[in-house]
Amino acid sequence: MNPSSNRIARMWHTVLPRRGSVARPSDRVQGGLLAFVVVLALAVLPFAASFGSETYVRQQLQSAEQLRTRTQVVATLLADGPALKANTRSGVAGSGEPTDATWTLADGTRKTGKIVADQGAVKGDRLPAWVDENGNPSQPPLTGAAVVIEAVMSALGLWLGAAGLLALAYCLTAYTLDRFRLARWQQEWFREQNRKTHS
Repeated sequence: MNPSSNRIARMWHTVLPRRGSVARPSDRVQGGLLAFVVVLALAVLPFAASFGSETYVRQQLQSAEQLRTRTQVVATLLADGPALKANTRSGVAGSGEPTDATWTLADGTRKTGKIVADQGAVKGDRLPAWVDENGNPSQPPLTGAAVVIEAVMSALGLWLGAAGLLALAYCLTAYTLDRFRLARWQQEWFREQNRKTHS
């Protein structure tokens, strides 16, 4: 039997001690607390799933609204983009910067403004850009994949946060019980030493 299996078996016997067990009351308290923490962490799962589902519905509505009001256009740079610079640590080029550009809307209206141009882009380059219903630059709309990822991460984050707090509470309690057991052991040891000295 491997060490992890032995540990699990010891925890189980601490929670439900067999006849003749040498488990101390504090051991049973700690084992019972561990079982309670595990059950409570599992009980949080449905709430986390519900939170993720609500987040999905909310983000889906937001995505639909953004897709309805935002349009992708082709913008022409009126100036050079940021100079191409490699990250000295990774060797990868950094992010782009807002750069003057012009674009034409579906009704023929010509607009100018700033769009994010990648490093190394030059004047005259044509780049895709997203604009709102007024033709002004905007962020890309939420995609279906982004909505799913956001919902999953929200649910997972909530559960991990709750599980982390429960684990912290258990560890603090276990630390307190260990200090209590150590103090009791020291008292018993001193008592035994005094008994031997005076006998």
